[in-house]
Amino acid sequence: MIESLVLIEGNNVKKETLSISLANAKHLVIGAVPPVSGWILHVAATTSDDLGKALLKFAQVPGVTGVLTLTLRT
Repeated sequence: MIESLVLIEGNNVKKETLSISLANAKHLVIGAVPPVSGWILHVAATTSDDLGKALLKFAQVPGVTGVLTLTLRT
């Protein structure tokens, strides 16, 4: 298991648009980064490859301009 805190950047990205299906990873929206410039998520994945795929999926969400890994824990 690998876990990460992730910053999803983007203006006016809605929490609902981050409710995407991830194959072997689960995520939880922790909170917004004011003033509406992004979200912090906790992502847990089975492997580092699964985490990488999850981050790529978030990068493809409409309005997302950046995906930054804040921490990683195995």
